[in-house]
Amino acid sequence: MAKTQQKETLTEEQKKKQIYDMVDNLVKKSHVALDEMANFTQEQVDKICEAVATAGEQNAYPLAKMAVEETKRGVVEDKTTKNMYASENIWNSLRHEKTVGVIDEDKELGLTKIAEPKGVIAGVTPVTNPTSTVIFKAMLALKTRNTIIFGFHPQAQKSCVETGKIIQAAAVAAGAPKDAIQWIEEPSLDATTDLMNNPGVQTILATGGPGMVKAAYSSGKPAIGVGPGNGPSYIEKSANIDRAVYDIVLSKTFDNGMVCASENSVVVDDEIYDKVVDEFKKWNCYFLNKEEIKKFEEHFIDPRRGTVAGPVAGKSAYEIAKLCGVDVPKNTKVIVAEYNGVGRKFPLSAEKLSPVFTLYRAKNHDDAFRICSELLDYGGRGHTAGLHSSDKKIIDEFAMKMDACRILVNSPAALGGIGDLYNNMLPSLTLGTGSYGANTFSHNIGAKDLLNIKTVAMRRDNMQWVKVPSKTYFEHNAANYLRHMPNVNRFFIVTDEGVADQALLMKLLTSFQSAVAKRNTKYSRL
Repeated sequence: MAKTQQKETLTEEQKKKQIYDMVDNLVKKSHVALDEMANFTQEQVDKICEAVATAGEQNAYPLAKMAVEETKRGVVEDKTTKNMYASENIWNSLRHEKTVGVIDEDKELGLTKIAEPKGVIAGVTPVTNPTSTVIFKAMLALKTRNTIIFGFHPQAQKSCVETGKIIQAAAVAAGAPKDAIQWIEEPSLDATTDLMNNPGVQTILATGGPGMVKAAYSSGKPAIGVGPGNGPSYIEKSANIDRAVYDIVLSKTFDNGMVCASENSVVVDDEIYDKVVDEFKKWNCYFLNKEEIKKFEEHFIDPRRGTVAGPVAGKSAYEIAKLCGVDVPKNTKVIVAEYNGVGRKFPLSAEKLSPVFTLYRAKNHDDAFRICSELLDYGGRGHTAGLHSSDKKIIDEFAMKMDACRILVNSPAALGGIGDLYNNMLPSLTLGTGSYGANTFSHNIGAKDLLNIKTVAMRRDNMQWVKVPSKTYFEHNAANYLRHMPNVNRFFIVTDEGVADQALLMKLLTSFQSAVAKRNTKYSRL
């Protein structure tokens, strides 16, 4: 028996070594490609990125179809839009950005900024936005002359590999090294963990569940990860109700609510509550009764984690209702649960990643702010908060009080949060949540986040003030400034008689005269 156990243990160790060696080989090849890209010009880099963008756009629909068929989640048309967004919108935002060599120079201050790649990037991708995330992360890596190795979500491996092959071929045809884009062929938790912890990997770009993101931050190296997005949306009494309801329905039905910025709860002022409910019903939103809410609380949420159950995320409202034992019309767009609490005792107040949201009735705007804050605290801190209002004072107060890095005003949160479509935020498919959500970054992640910026600082004789006695200051060798100051033709000294009687003033004047002589500048003493 002992020998058998020893053999099994050895076999397991051998498997782990095989995985480690496989990942290490990918990293070594990635470094060879990294060295080759080190001498690429901005023109070479941009040519490669444009080829990737074109390939992503041309294959947007088949890749979306493949992702839905494989994952059984989402909407083909909406995933097509995501793929096009990752190709077109992201590339348009990056097109004119300098990411190679000198990217900024201030001659007056004597400061020059030089961009360098971070190195080999570990790209972890989710099941919710698989193909679009691959395009997005590959584009950021190539634009910054980094190389990237992907660890795909096992439930989306086939569609992600196909995406990888398409953009890899386009990049290579445009001049990129073949190993600039690689991926783990046989996905596993061990393989992804080994990738993130490999000493040859410089940075982790992680999108996925809380466990995977936490593992990325625990790797001991720079990691860019995102947190959950249990975002509320407040419809304030001055809002355009028709537009607010339309925006929320649009947001919740887009790819079946899987964009992490989408509204998970809606808070409505008492004065307009009934009108808002009627408007949602016009859009085929189904309101659960008390018994049906109990069924959803039992089946919709995973009791172990307190978050949406695995099989539910990304399904249609009709499919989700069937899974929870509730009958709804087939044309139901969104399922609504009227709720009055937040936290573990109120399971549906958690993040939902589906066309389902909870609806809260607020007594006034202070009560609404309280509910929104509690929802953010329950698994959504730092991510996104929406507000529908025409009252500037309310908008300003909401922005100041919400612990969210994206405050979206009068727009659908899912499409507003990613930027560019409904606002002028940086377009991105990785949304930082700041220290609120235990993230390094609080903005939409872009190319500059994957760069090392070197600063070249030329010597400048800046003012060096020191105390001589208390409240008296002097500058050592102040005449040096005259040698460097542009467009100075005359100067004068203002002082009092006490200082004028000291030898220090004569020494200073002599120094000034010397500086004046070197500059050919007129000098006179009054």
